[in-house]
Amino acid sequence: MQDNPPPPLIIEEVSKALQEGLAAGFPQKVAANALSIAQRELVDGPRTDAAESERLSRLVGSEGDLAARNARLASMIAAGEIAISDELVGHLIATTIEKIEKDQPGYPSFRAWRGG
Repeated sequence: MQDNPPPPLIIEEVSKALQEGLAAGFPQKVAANALSIAQRELVDGPRTDAAESERLSRLVGSEGDLAARNARLASMIAAGEIAISDELVGHLIATTIEKIEKDQPGYPSFRAWRGG
């Protein structure tokens, strides 16, 4: 998914904050949420990255890593060099859903949309 910060950094920073005492504005719930995001990324990241990589390969080719192909797709969209197709829209929707599933799976509107 190529989102930052990566899980190891989240875990490191939360661990440091817990060891040094929670700073004002960094309550335990924020720490717990950050760890949950990192855990979901570590568990689901390889699967969703592979799915995203496959979709990107069909859209922009397989040259470069995931970040490079995402940058290439963004440039192509901005320059009008790629047609708005069902495949492109499907990729953008799937990638967005995968990101929400990791970052905010309990978000009420997302849960309602998912039927749960």
